[in-house]
Amino acid sequence: MRKKLLTMMLLLVFVIAFAGCGVKATGGSNTATGSNTSTGTNSNDNSTGANTPQVSATDLEENITCSGAITALGKFVAFATNGNSIPVDMEIEVEFYDASGTIVGSANEELQAVGENAEVAVDMWSTPESFDNYKIYVDVKATDEISYFDKLNLTHSDNGENVAVQVTNNSDETIDYITVGVVYYQGDTVVGYGDGIESDVKPGRSANYNIYYPYGSDYNDVTFDNYKVFINEAYSYNW
Repeated sequence: MRKKLLTMMLLLVFVIAFAGCGVKATGGSNTATGSNTSTGTNSNDNSTGANTPQVSATDLEENITCSGAITALGKFVAFATNGNSIPVDMEIEVEFYDASGTIVGSANEELQAVGENAEVAVDMWSTPESFDNYKIYVDVKATDEISYFDKLNLTHSDNGENVAVQVTNNSDETIDYITVGVVYYQGDTVVGYGDGIESDVKPGRSANYNIYYPYGSDYNDVTFDNYKVFINEAYSYNW
């Protein structure tokens, strides 16, 4: 089993070495390449935001960074950081290519009201079974929703069966949606991902998640030695 897992991880490192990441925007100059290397048990930085002045999408996209990694299950995880001083809506799209440069698949995810300086992580369940490289595009716009990233308290623990995550609403309003993602690492290598969503979180109450440990394509547990929790969304509709 260990030899099989080591072989799989080496193959994933080979794939990631050819990967690219970019921002889809005319004039968007911010790019990043290679695999994600975040480690440790780390809380997501919460940030402020509400309805904001008009800013062009091109200007916003210049302050977005992104990267990608592949889990032991073969699913793609996209990471993006909102470097803007306002919350933004994100559409993350990943294109997958074979060695000849022919597209073999694509996937996308949308996130609402991502807070200032917040880092997010989402998985792409329509990841193709086989590809040689990829490119990430992140389209953003100033959000019309109400972001609560600065009104949250995040705690989490590994209880031996799963990762228990709690996000407490410290605002005076009910938050429509709070979504989280947990990325599992073996050293600096991403090996797994899990996520959760809670709705209608009242003031002073918490959204609670039990995020299962990762597993591989053979459905056996995947070994990990650290993880990182991301708050991906915390917003209400501005109706």
